[in-house]
Amino acid sequence: MPNFDLRSCRIVPPKDATPGERHAAEELRLWIGKLVGTPPEIVPEKEGRCIILRTSSTLGPEAFSILPKKADLVVSGGRPRGVLYGVYELLDRFAGIRWLAYDETIIPGARTELSLPSKGFSFSPVLAYREPFFTEAFDGDWAARNRMNSHFARLTETHGGKLTYEGFVHTFNLLVPPGEYFASHPEYFSEVGGRRTGEKAQLCLTNPDVVRIAAERVISWFKKNPNANIVSVSQNDWGNACQCPKCSKVDEQEGSKAGSLLSFVNQVAEIVEKEFPDRWIDTLAYQYTRKAPKSIGPRRNVVVRLCSIECCFSHPLATCPENDSFKRDTQDWARVAHTLYVWDYVTDFAHYIMPFPNLRVLQPNILFFVKNRVKGIFEEGSYPPGGGGEFASLRSYVLSRILWEPGCDAQAAMEEFTSGYYGPAAGTVRSYIELLHDRVEKGRIHVRIFDKPDRFLDAPFVDECLSLFDEAEEQAVEERHRRRVKLSRLPLTYSKVFLMDRSNPARKALLKDFVQECRAFGISNISEGKTLDRYAEESLV
Repeated sequence: MPNFDLRSCRIVPPKDATPGERHAAEELRLWIGKLVGTPPEIVPEKEGRCIILRTSSTLGPEAFSILPKKADLVVSGGRPRGVLYGVYELLDRFAGIRWLAYDETIIPGARTELSLPSKGFSFSPVLAYREPFFTEAFDGDWAARNRMNSHFARLTETHGGKLTYEGFVHTFNLLVPPGEYFASHPEYFSEVGGRRTGEKAQLCLTNPDVVRIAAERVISWFKKNPNANIVSVSQNDWGNACQCPKCSKVDEQEGSKAGSLLSFVNQVAEIVEKEFPDRWIDTLAYQYTRKAPKSIGPRRNVVVRLCSIECCFSHPLATCPENDSFKRDTQDWARVAHTLYVWDYVTDFAHYIMPFPNLRVLQPNILFFVKNRVKGIFEEGSYPPGGGGEFASLRSYVLSRILWEPGCDAQAAMEEFTSGYYGPAAGTVRSYIELLHDRVEKGRIHVRIFDKPDRFLDAPFVDECLSLFDEAEEQAVEERHRRRVKLSRLPLTYSKVFLMDRSNPARKALLKDFVQECRAFGISNISEGKTLDRYAEESLV
């Protein structure tokens, strides 16, 4: 077909359009208007040349096709999000629009025609769940436009909904609360060192009453939230697994504490399935349950969410010797799990605002997960109310591109983001990124998610990097670009303060400047557990 002319075309939504499909028509109208100058009409029936939006029962919930049909263009999609995602793909892949960040969109110069393959284009995402977990990625419009169905993003029915958890993680205390049950039934909770405990406890996973109570609670949660797709039945975020004879026997037979956990979760899932056959039960393979059991596998309605918390993140998971045990665990879970998700980590949780050299491993790691049959990925980044984590907007965008299409050109995504976000300073910012990543790669430095800046930085290197940001600030002519450069240099200032001796008189002045700048950017937290105010108080002592 000849190129499709966007001028004088009309948009026809589905006759029984959902709020998300009506929004798809409105978004198409908005962005075509920005491309050609005049927004097209939305009409109920075909009139003249049209972009026709259709639903298809043969396509998956997020799958779509874009097909030329005579003089028209037909976007067909499954429900609930296929049509909407098809529209965004049309605008992205074929019109060149890029929603880089909630506060930056790139629209190419005047473009009145779209060039499409003669046989059209179709797509179905390989990952059913995609979540870059950064404050900067919570905006609902940004998430939908980048085809992220994130639980934590502000996605509504208008955006086609999302994957919705009820009880996101670490739910044992919510399912069987110690305050409600421990006094009368200590046997419901973990036995540690020969004694039952309700403090920092897990559950006794072989107790049939615990199975029943947990299942009843899950059913009540699904009834309370009919939009929930999945409930997490997962260990609390500490140790103290049950050591009673029955739990220990299962774990010894299975060679992993995941044995008693998965046996318990399967029983809960079997009960819940009778009332909610189309919902999922999620559990963790986390720390002491990370290793897959020898013979017990998850039921078909159980999702195992494997966590990479112990790993090195400056080198790829698949090739770094530091990650060999995690690699084996991933491969083992891939063999037994019907549905495998991953909880991955993409920031330093002890120091949100410090350089974290993991940008080169984002795509190799996701490709490793996909190769091992992973169907959902939660990328945990910096998520405080004020945002401002190191390169948070950049990571959100690059991750969204890779999660949507794991084999995409990630380097191109990096370059288009930096060019659009930093303007004339983009090249210098990229030079800094390369310098930082070369340092840990060539130095074979393994960086984990609770490391301090002195793990791989020293004062001369930080000063070298700061000189690049001096150049970038001079290059950034527009205020929005200059502001973003200043935000992106804060991790180096933070590291410089960290590396300075407390007796150095220049440290106090630099620290005050740093804190003042953070407040100007609205940054609320310096780490997962420390506010900016607390950091300032402690650091000035």
